[in-house]
Amino acid sequence: PLADPPADPAAASRVKFPLPNPSKIGVERYTKLLHEFIKQGGHEGWKHDPQTRPTGPFFVHDDGEVESLGTHSPAAVKVYYSPEVWKWMTGDRKAPIPDGGMIVKVLYARDEKDPTTFSPDPTGFSVMVKDSQGSWDGWFYSDGGPLQKPTHEHAASFFDPNAGFALSCVNCHASTDNPEGTYASVRNVTGKPIEFLTQVSPQGLKKGLKKGSDIHQPAAHLKTQRNADNLKASPHWPIPKEKLRAPAPMPFWSEDHVPQGPKPDGHRTLLTASTCMACHDATQLHSALPNMAFTSVNEKGEKVHANLSPFGEWRYSMMGLSGRDPVFYAQLESERALHPELSAEIDNKCMSCHTAMGQRQFEADKGKGALFTHDKAFARSDHADAKYGALARDGISCATCHQMQPEGLGSPATYGGKYELPAKSKEVFGPYEKVVTLPMEQAMGITPKYGAHMSDSGMCASCHTVPVPVLDVGRKYTPEEFAKLSAGTGRDVFHEQTTYLEWKNSSYSTESGPNATARSCQDCHMPRTYDGKQLKFKIANIEDDTFPIVDHRAPDDKLRMEVREKYSRHSLNGINVFVLEMFRQQPWLLGVSRRDALFPGENVVPGFDTAINSAVQMAREQTAKLEILKAERRNGKLLATVAVTNLSGHKFPSGVQFRRAWIHFKVDSGQRTLFESGATDEWGVIGRAVNGKFTPLPSEFFEKNSWQPHYEKITSDEQVQIYEQLVKDSKGRFTTSFLSLKEVVKDNRLLPRGWKSDGPDAELTAPRGEVKTDADFNDGLGRDIVTYEVPIDVEMTTPIRVSATLYYQSLPPYYLKQRFVHADKPETQRLYYLYSSLDLENTPIKNWKLEIARATKELR
Repeated sequence: PLADPPADPAAASRVKFPLPNPSKIGVERYTKLLHEFIKQGGHEGWKHDPQTRPTGPFFVHDDGEVESLGTHSPAAVKVYYSPEVWKWMTGDRKAPIPDGGMIVKVLYARDEKDPTTFSPDPTGFSVMVKDSQGSWDGWFYSDGGPLQKPTHEHAASFFDPNAGFALSCVNCHASTDNPEGTYASVRNVTGKPIEFLTQVSPQGLKKGLKKGSDIHQPAAHLKTQRNADNLKASPHWPIPKEKLRAPAPMPFWSEDHVPQGPKPDGHRTLLTASTCMACHDATQLHSALPNMAFTSVNEKGEKVHANLSPFGEWRYSMMGLSGRDPVFYAQLESERALHPELSAEIDNKCMSCHTAMGQRQFEADKGKGALFTHDKAFARSDHADAKYGALARDGISCATCHQMQPEGLGSPATYGGKYELPAKSKEVFGPYEKVVTLPMEQAMGITPKYGAHMSDSGMCASCHTVPVPVLDVGRKYTPEEFAKLSAGTGRDVFHEQTTYLEWKNSSYSTESGPNATARSCQDCHMPRTYDGKQLKFKIANIEDDTFPIVDHRAPDDKLRMEVREKYSRHSLNGINVFVLEMFRQQPWLLGVSRRDALFPGENVVPGFDTAINSAVQMAREQTAKLEILKAERRNGKLLATVAVTNLSGHKFPSGVQFRRAWIHFKVDSGQRTLFESGATDEWGVIGRAVNGKFTPLPSEFFEKNSWQPHYEKITSDEQVQIYEQLVKDSKGRFTTSFLSLKEVVKDNRLLPRGWKSDGPDAELTAPRGEVKTDADFNDGLGRDIVTYEVPIDVEMTTPIRVSATLYYQSLPPYYLKQRFVHADKPETQRLYYLYSSLDLENTPIKNWKLEIARATKELR
């Protein structure tokens, strides 16, 4: 039964039909009117089904498990048709249904005592209202209640709104034989409806019914973890305690919804992923094994599902979260603080990648040169810039990649996010030559087609080759100067990341002719396996011939989708577990949900868990390996040789210049540590023991301009082999400001296998500093060999243990310290709060470091 809505004077009296269109008065006001109309029984005088009818077969098995293959929860419906709809049903079904026409489906459950009958009271409603001005398919969908808004208490599971245009309902309603998107059939009212099998096991009935699941089952509410009581300040950057107060949450991602506009010319905007979710999520349509989900059995013998659908994995990747990335916004705040005179220009340039759709759409609507700024990315649904905010927060979304045009990809003209997106959303590219087009055309007015570039690394080049202008610290610039420097070359430009160029100059490149080791970016970052098993799924969920029979469905050959033997996951993994953990632990603050509404259930792995587990697996299997080649004792010293080999197709680490990896080398005898290089405290700060007390190395925060060079031999616990790029600004200070990067002091990030000093773009990816003379580092094998010659004060007969561990940080402590200089600013406060509230005890990044590889040797 429907609950009472909040008090609304407009709904105080009898609501008369037809109601004003939702596109005219707004969704929130309309749902209150609709709620009151349904409560008052305004639909009950319409033409309707004479009896409650199931929408598919129904089984109660021996164990009491309920299997309902119907398309509406929980078992059956009685449908009411407004006069406009009934006239259309009995007349010209090729003509459009008039606006205001309404279909009300009253939902009923099986009687618990006699499952062959239905309970007399409805359990809910599913309402369709025709409003041709609201979206391409022209339907407003609702459960008959007032618009629900997420709260902190149920943010863990909330996603799909209970009312609106272009919601998940379209994954079935796009398969009709008519462009009006309804299966409404006259015979359900005046003739004999389709009959479905009902089978009830007496044994199962005795055991009691177990509730089954289907597409409309609400997601279980998970408690959102709150760490307010566990906030703590790092001793390395003391900040007043009042800065630890929780900032306001970002707009919740249910507000990030921009559908295709109305027919006939609604192709005027980029679209958010929420419009793709309906078909490309792992919807559990009935109790059969769900498509695009990996099913396994846990230690309790229970089936568990990992959502491996395109939407389900993308949503929880850093690509899907780039428009909400708290580190990005804090970085942007730092850049504006250094050059406030260029605030708008800096926002627009940086947000052209992280919030690509919002920036692109804003410029398309307002004219070339219009600047997309930070405030617009946070515009809520009641703001004039709401569309741009929704598109921006959607990050590197479906349309960003699947509507990217092939022209110029992989060339300097498109670097820095300068790829071409079409002015109108009329087609999308995919990697498959044979595709089903009807459902997407009917639901969104978009035609899917094959695009060879979707499998090419050139697609990734634009945002992973990023030239930025070099600005002198303390100097003021005009917008014209900034534009000129941004378009420049040579010393005016620094490449903030060169991941694509690193891959291009490696044995993994597919652009240098036949190569047994060649693989594209997509081959690694969109894997075709999970848990070691090859994946085979249909790429979407639509209503097809696997559903119960129904009138007015399109012909099977227009709907039948192939099982893809080469199904690529949209995991889009990097190994930035650090930021993913912030999202997992503070979803409400960052405006996200731990699960999406279309694939509910306690037996479904939360999206962030899948993302983090996959990232950790990639980190430990595909990035680097570490070996202790030799270890021996000689004259009171330990001599050991450690080799680190890059397994990735680009530098390790790669991407933004402040990411780093290092070797933690340790020699133990029993419980006693004899030597240690690369130890950290709980904050991930590298240091050493001085008189029994941990002390950060001066190089950790560049005290007196100190830093760790590249080593071929290490002889002291003050020396640590750190693989990193260090850059100074115009004043000779180490910096992590992207717009201040001027002089590379060190770049000993491990080269990819096959890198050549005379290869493509070698001048932009070459090592810098002492490492240039390290022969084994530059031999093209993608490895580094380090010798440790350290004193050990134990008898030669005393057993010792030698261990070496390779650790990784995407956010080194010095990077965070440089951000927190601006802790008085809102986005930096947000990052500081997130960092300080993290509980890392049972995570892969305990003590703020991710283990990549480890090796040990015992000497006796």
